[in-house]
This record gives sequence, C-alpha cells and structure tokens, in this order.
Amino acid sequence: MTDSCWCEINAKKRFIKTILIIFLMVFGVCFFQHSPAQAAITETSDNEFPLYPAIKPNVDFWISIFTKYSKSHGVIHDINNPSIIYEVVQLGSSETVSANSCNQKIKTAAIQKYREILLKLSKEPPPSSDEETRVASLFGQHATPAHFELAASNIRCQTGLSKEFKEGLIRAGAVLDEFKRIFKSHGLPADLVYLPCVESSYNFKAYSKLGAAGIWQFTHETGKIYMNIDYVVDERRDPYISTDAAARLLKKNYQVLGEWPLAITAYNHGLTGMLRAKNAAGNYENIFKTYQGPSFKFASINFYSEFLAARIVAKNHEKHFGNLRFQNPAAFQTVKTKGFLTVKDLMDKFNLSIEDIQTLNPSLRPPVFTEKKYIPKGFNLKLPKIFSIHEIDNRMAGLYKSGQKPSRFHKVRKGDTASSIARLYSIKLNDLIRSNDLSRKAALFIGQNLRIPVRDEIITAKKQPDKTKIPVPSSEPVVLSNPEQESKGLPAPDLIKPATGLDPMIGAAATPGYEPPADPIFDSIAEPLTDVVAINPRIDMSDIKILQIEKKGGLPIGVIKVEAEETLGHYAGWLKVSSQEIRKLNAFKVKDTIPIDRTIKIPLKKTTSQQFEEQRFEFHKEIEEDFFGSFSITGVETYEIKNGDNIWRLCENELEVPFWLLKKYNPDINFNSLQLKQKIKYPVIGKLKEK
Repeated sequence: MTDSCWCEINAKKRFIKTILIIFLMVFGVCFFQHSPAQAAITETSDNEFPLYPAIKPNVDFWISIFTKYSKSHGVIHDINNPSIIYEVVQLGSSETVSANSCNQKIKTAAIQKYREILLKLSKEPPPSSDEETRVASLFGQHATPAHFELAASNIRCQTGLSKEFKEGLIRAGAVLDEFKRIFKSHGLPADLVYLPCVESSYNFKAYSKLGAAGIWQFTHETGKIYMNIDYVVDERRDPYISTDAAARLLKKNYQVLGEWPLAITAYNHGLTGMLRAKNAAGNYENIFKTYQGPSFKFASINFYSEFLAARIVAKNHEKHFGNLRFQNPAAFQTVKTKGFLTVKDLMDKFNLSIEDIQTLNPSLRPPVFTEKKYIPKGFNLKLPKIFSIHEIDNRMAGLYKSGQKPSRFHKVRKGDTASSIARLYSIKLNDLIRSNDLSRKAALFIGQNLRIPVRDEIITAKKQPDKTKIPVPSSEPVVLSNPEQESKGLPAPDLIKPATGLDPMIGAAATPGYEPPADPIFDSIAEPLTDVVAINPRIDMSDIKILQIEKKGGLPIGVIKVEAEETLGHYAGWLKVSSQEIRKLNAFKVKDTIPIDRTIKIPLKKTTSQQFEEQRFEFHKEIEEDFFGSFSITGVETYEIKNGDNIWRLCENELEVPFWLLKKYNPDINFNSLQLKQKIKYPVIGKLKEK
C-alpha cells in the first residue's frame, strides 16, 4: 500500500475520532442535564414551558398588552379568541375618580356597540354596512350565525400595561439575581422569577381589593401556610421571604401535577381546582381547549399564556423597551432581634429615617411605625451594611423591651360616653376620638368596639366622612360555604355576622391637617342602633369578646360567635391548639362548614381569654387597615343577580369587592340563597395614590 493511501486512511480515522468525541461531549452534557437526579431542572428550557399552538394567539395578545398598549388604550377583544380585536379605544390616563368613571363609560359603550353588531350578524346575515363587514371578517369566511351569537356575550376590554410592565422590569433589577438563586436552591427553573411580572408588575407595595399582598400576591389564607402574617408583621410584603414561599408553593404544585403549565395555572386557580381539571381533561393543552369548570374563567385560562408572554418580553426587553437602567440590589445585613424594639430607638441609635427602616423591612406593618406596637422579638431586622454585626449588637443591647404592647379595646355598653371611657382607661379624650375616627359629637353605639390607644402612640388625624343614611335591617343568621375557596385548597369562610347596617363611608381618604376639637360639642350617651345610622367604615360592631367561660374536666372552655373571615385555622393559631381539637370539642366533622352566627366552644388551656380576644381584634383591624390603606369608596352601585351567579365569583370576578365589605352594604340579604333578578348594592372602590 502506498504512503498516500496510508495518509488517506489515517486522515479518515482522525475525522471519525473527532466526530465521535464531539458526539460524546454533546450526549454527555445532555445526559447530565436531564438525568433523574436533576428532574426539577434548575436551568430553564423551552421544554419546561412549552408554547402550544393552541395558546399562541393568547400569548401574542398578552405580548401586545405588555409592550404595545398603555393605560390610555382599552383593547376591546373576544374572550375566547383574544386575537379577534374589535377596536382599541382611547382612555383617559388620569387616576382621578371622575376619569375612572369616564373610562368605564367608554368601555361599556364600546362593548355594547359590538354586542349589537354581533347580534345583528347572528340574525340578519350578510352584513349590511362597512362596519358589520369589518367585524364579520375578523371571524373568517366560515363563521356562522352561531359564532356571532356566542361572540356577542364574550366581549371584554383589556387595558394596556406597557408602562407598568417596563417599570416593573426596572424595579426587578434589584432582586432578580437573588430570586433566581432562591428558585435554584429549591431545584426549580430560574425563569419562574418572571411570574411577578404577571401578578404585580413587580410592585413591592401591591395590594389587591380582595386582600392579596406583595409582588407574589399571596392571599391571607395561603400566605399563612408559608409565612408569618399578623398585626405586626406581614411577610407577604417582604420580597425575599415571599419569593421563598412562592418557590415552595410552586414546587408543591409541580410535584402534584407533574408539568409546569399546570403548576403555574394552579398558582392562580388553586391546586385542588387544577387537579379537578386534570382529572376531567388530562394534560394542559386539552384543559385549555375543552375544560369548562365553573370557576375556570378568563383569568385562569390565560394565566399560563400571560406568564409565557411576560417571560418572552422580559428576556427580550431591549427589543421592546430599548436599554433599561435597572435598579441596583440593596446592600443590607440581617440581625435577629433579641427582644422588642421601638422604631424611634432604632432611628436614634443608628441615625436612620423611618423611610430607611421601612424600605429595608417592608414586612413591618404600620402599627410598628405609629408606636402602637414594637418591632417583635426574633424578627430578622435588615440594616444598612455600614455597621458591623458587633457594632449592631452593642448599640441594640440597651434598647430591648421585655414584651409587646397590648392591643386594648372596649365594647361600648349602655350608658357609656366617650368621656367616661377615656377616664376609665386614663387616656386623653381627644386621643380616643381620633383613634376611632369618631364624629364631632363623639356618637357611640351600644356594642361598638373602640380601640384604646397605647402610650407614646402617634395618632394621625383623619377627615370625618361624608354622612349618608341607610336603613338598619334585622340580623338574621345566614349559612355560607364557599366551594370556590375550597376548590383552591383554602378554608371556607365560616361565620360572617351582619354588620347591623353600619356601612363604609364615601371617600374614606385620610386628610392631614384635620383636628377634631379637644372637647366635643356633645358627649353623647351610647344608644342602640335605630332605623338609620351614619355611614362610617371604622365602626366595628363585631362580637370579638368571649361570650361566656365554662369548665369541662377542670379546664376553661370559652364560647364565641364566629365572625367574618374567621376560620378554625385562625382559632387554632390564636389558642395554640390544633384545628382537630376544636372540631372534636364541637363534634364537627372534617368537611363541616360553620353557619353564620353560630356559637362554638374553644379550649382556653394554653391561652387566656384576654390574649385570645386581643389577637382576634388585631386580625380584624389588620384586614380593615390594609384595605383602607390602599383603597377608598367612591360611590355605590346596584347589581342585578343573573342566572348562574355565585356570590364568591361575583366578589372575585364581577364586582371585585371583598365579601366582608359587600356584606356591610347588604346586611339583610341571604347570600347563600341569591334569587334571580335580586338587587344587591356594592361599593365602587377607588385606588389611593401610593406614597
């Protein structure tokens, strides 16, 4: 064999060897990336978040909402097929009450316009005008009258979000790297960090009308499973703690459901609800195409599509928004408090402002900053990194208090006056009036709960509400259960006591500068509720106190009437016992729901009656203060009950009003047995400007 032949054979061998090495390298990388040990995959791939052909129109729609349209655009579209866009109407960009009302009228008029056109097309084809021809063409040449009739009842307006999305990405720059680390530490795809773009536009102060808080929009019920939430601390508002909680929740969803499209949708629709959908329709694609669960509506159907759109836009932000200057991560260090602290002492010792402490510790609730409460013992306090841990310990050593400030309240009795109550607790009359937003006459009602201000508390004056009069109906007990919350794996609200006609005020915004007189013109004697009362959301008539205490086997047993938003889980936490112990004490079965106004027994072996009442009082104040810290009531409207309406879906989807607030407007209605064409009042809620 010639030398040239040997050279040719060797060259071929080298070529084959090179190909083999490349093949092994590629195969090896793939093997190690997708081995069973890495089943959860920390590095994100498109295989984990598939873009199914069926949902592509929805994803494209949300990309446009996030990048093309602003809040001054109202996109009038088909609910079932968002790629069918009838028109983009111009809206006012102002956040005022009058502007919002005007925008609502524009949206309603546009929806009605296209509803009439579609109904006409469903009855009198072919089109008889250019506008009808244009609308008909959106559905393609094979559209039938039935298509138009269905579309007439499926028109929706979506406001653009491009400005909010862009600003959210800028804010996210401060936390994204740490969030990715958190998700990877749980063995989860790093791209899940883009989910808050959908939930809150990375607004760290986000709070919804229905009580979801923080960038991950945890509800109170779900949040309590993963975080500490009480009157002093709400960890839903801490971006790092809530992200770890979201990672654990999403990991659980994925472990149960087996695919990310389902796990992500469950973040919105609830794990129980998605298990029901999976059992009915199989995989995500089939669910999207065919599933018609009673509460599986537009928000849940589109949640995964929104996530995909947000992920695409965020990872290609330069294409849509140009070069962005992201916020830098905050430099801080964490120290666990060894006792209770006042914010004032912390400010003085470390030369910090209230804003400095609030920014680094967003989970601390307002009562801490008005000196109603101390920073709690064991709190992971964040401080600027300019101090060493040794220096921090030395400075804080002499500041600690031995216990928390109590939350005191007084239930108004017959014959009480504001002056007599102030004298009883050795407090200033003016402080009592301002703490409870009492009127100039300091009018009180028998059964009303008054908060007793504590020492050194900073009391902010509030504007007295506009007065309106409404009838006070009777207080008939109503049985409520909430299948929608149960489907999400949340406890059903147990009892909600009618608020004896007391209704939230119109325009309940705080106005600096208002000073109630040092001595009221009248020091009114507490009266029973009559036919009419003044509207004021701060008047609390709930039965917070334990009704009676009896003995069983030598142990104290309390009797209470269950109030709005309360569950057995709340009681168990406050009493330091298990829910099962309370069920056993009352002979409740696991699936039993508790009727409104029912009295139940609670064990007081680990908690005193005063401690229980204090925590119960704080729970209701927390809900009220959080809501009116973000929203005001701008008006009252009437809704007529339609076929298929359910009060929980009305609150969450149609009216966007929390049930406890809706009940105040309709204290005489049995929400467990709504009647067709029955009319209910609901408050129009306006967003307060963020400070």
